Amino acid sequence: MKGLASFCLLMLAVSAAMLTIPSCTTPPSPNASTEAAATDSATVILSKYYSSRNYRNWLGRLNDSLGGPPIRFVQAYGMESLALESEIAQAEAIVLTGGEDIHPGRYGQPDDTVRCGRIDVERDRVEHQLLDAVRAQGLPCLGVCRGLQVMNVHGGGTLHPHLPDAGHEGHRGGQPGDTRDTLHPVEVSLPWASGSVSWTLTESALVVSHHHQGIAELAEGFEPWAVAPDGLVEGIRWTDTASVSYLVGVQYHPERSRKGLLLTDGLGVGLLQAASKGD
Repeated sequence: MKGLASFCLLMLAVSAAMLTIPSCTTPPSPNASTEAAATDSATVILSKYYSSRNYRNWLGRLNDSLGGPPIRFVQAYGMESLALESEIAQAEAIVLTGGEDIHPGRYGQPDDTVRCGRIDVERDRVEHQLLDAVRAQGLPCLGVCRGLQVMNVHGGGTLHPHLPDAGHEGHRGGQPGDTRDTLHPVEVSLPWASGSVSWTLTESALVVSHHHQGIAELAEGFEPWAVAPDGLVEGIRWTDTASVSYLVGVQYHPERSRKGLLLTDGLGVGLLQAASKGD
């Protein structure tokens, strides 16, 4: 304590001589807290936000359990091109969220618009730009529902425009114009691992599903790892993990399904762990 007191007295003398504020400490910069917050947070880009905050709440909860830095979520949709490029350059991970149908012209079947619901071509453009960055920069990426479909189309694969037409029922309840979520089982068909999480052939779960489209022809470079009882592909992953360590898509909604399962929370943990390795 005597040493500290002597040091403070010396600093006071120096401060007085330099006509500065007599203090043992230097006042922080007005921007110090903002800079620290930006430095200490991890940027995760969501292709599109929703008022429910399901994706943000889900990943935030899992991030807290892992003890990671606070997540700074950024919405890509609606962002100016240069601003988006800047965010991509500093992003740790990207999540392609659920939503509208993809324009079937993207996979060579433009006439299939008659079997589609609402289409947003600007969102198609933005998400293809995000996937270009994922492949170029090796960014960890998770695709959910529409997100899986965009991954497949971006890679050159195709979709069934309306699953009941292909004999796949039970992936969305209700009637046209009055649809609702449904529950159905999904099981692991190919074991794999990422970080501390391993998905084995013994894993299955009842998950929330809400879609009328799905994978027809799988894109080159991906492999299926989860399926529904009717054989529809429910999970895909990029095989070249040396180029992109975590590029995974699921047709169901882990952010709205039961907590604590490898087929739900395990996907978010895998993404966050892959993102932390890129720091």
